[in-house]
Amino acid sequence: MEKSEKKLTPKQQAFVEIFVKENGRMTATDCAKQAGYSEKSAISQASVMRNPKYFPHVVKAIEDLQREYAEASKIDFVKHSRELARLRDQAVINGQIGPAVNAEYRRGQLAGFYVDRKEVVTASLDNMSRPELEAKLKEIRDHNVINGEAIGVEIKELDDNYAQSPPQDTEKNSKIIDNE
Repeated sequence: MEKSEKKLTPKQQAFVEIFVKENGRMTATDCAKQAGYSEKSAISQASVMRNPKYFPHVVKAIEDLQREYAEASKIDFVKHSRELARLRDQAVINGQIGPAVNAEYRRGQLAGFYVDRKEVVTASLDNMSRPELEAKLKEIRDHNVINGEAIGVEIKELDDNYAQSPPQDTEKNSKIIDNE
């Protein structure tokens, strides 16, 4: 029998299973302790068992089990769609229409029927000319009308000095607007 095909001891097998199952949520030392190694030897055992130079059969067992877990949890389109359909059907049986609709919606998303689209638009008042600014203010006023009254928007004529060089202090700007 080759070194790499050596059988694992019960403690090594337990270590491999715990180490792979915990997947980083526990330290290797804690996995060794839980596998039955003593408090004193757990640190060194956890270290050398993961070293292919000393325990290639344990390292191979860890890699094989990790590969097996990865295959078992692999998601593919058909499997995922079937699971969503099963959940939808179960929700319908239980009279839970909302979750059933949600599961069906997610199946549609998976198939590409629904696409989330977001659009971010930024505009700067600094780059607008005076006529563009006045048009924008009129548009805002027209869209904020309730019962024939504009709410929160008042357009006042600005003198040419203000239009040429408006105040730079934003706090001062807000006070000018608030006090008008």
